[in-house]
Amino acid sequence: MLSRNEIFDGLKEIILTMDPAKRDLVNSLTEDSRLVEDVGLSSVSMLYLVIAIEEKFEIEFGDLGVEDFKTVKDTIDYIENSLK
Repeated sequence: MLSRNEIFDGLKEIILTMDPAKRDLVNSLTEDSRLVEDVGLSSVSMLYLVIAIEEKFEIEFGDLGVEDFKTVKDTIDYIENSLK
C-alpha cells in the first residue's frame, strides 16, 4: 500500500509531466491547492489527469466526474481510498 506522501509525489509527477513549465508550481503544491484555480488545469487537462491517475495507480474512477476533485486533497483521498 502506498503512503499518502507517495500518492502525493505521484500526483505531482503526473502534473509535471502534463506541463513541465509548472515545475515551481508543482514544488509548492499543498493538499489545499485547488486544481483549476491554483494549478491552472483546464477541463481537458483534468480529463488527462484522471486517465494518468488511473494508469499510474491502477484504479478506475467509475461514475465520478472530474468536477468531484476540487483540491489536491480530494484527489489524494480518492486514490488512497481506491487502493484499500
